[in-house]
Amino acid sequence: MLTCPMCKKKLPTLDRTCKTCQTDVSLLVDYVENLQEGLDLAARLTREGELGDAVLAYLAVLEVDPDNATARRQVGLVATAVRQFDQAAPGRRWLKRLQQRSRLQRFLARLREGEAVEWVGNLLWFLLVLVALLIGYALGYYTPRSTGTEGSKPEARQAPGEVRAAEVSGLREIRGREC
Repeated sequence: MLTCPMCKKKLPTLDRTCKTCQTDVSLLVDYVENLQEGLDLAARLTREGELGDAVLAYLAVLEVDPDNATARRQVGLVATAVRQFDQAAPGRRWLKRLQQRSRLQRFLARLREGEAVEWVGNLLWFLLVLVALLIGYALGYYTPRSTGTEGSKPEARQAPGEVRAAEVSGLREIRGREC
């Protein structure tokens, strides 16, 4: 099913103009009409054993019609087969292990030759800064906090509305003198 490039509505038939916006879609219709020829070509190439060219033909069909079930199924089968081949081939597994070992050996050789000294130096600077930040955080976290008023002891603080015993006795003395 085609979609009009101007109004983005689906075209139910292969008409040369869009019924909604009257846009000429003849080039698109011609392209889609050749879609079946692309599918036939891909099927013939598959039967002949030309899988690479067949996959390219199916991918060309999918560019025109991404919802084409036949092309999607065939490309999916080829992709699955290639993936299974890559995982199952013992030579490929051996090559991967060899390449990983080679990477480690090249890194160690560069370290010995002094080429990787810059990298190691940068790592050491990063670790030094990280340790300094952690020490600063720990010192700030574990340092005793101030009480908010200078010279006052934590025991001397009182809740709002609470009267100290010394204040009560002082009030009694003042009241006693007034009477």
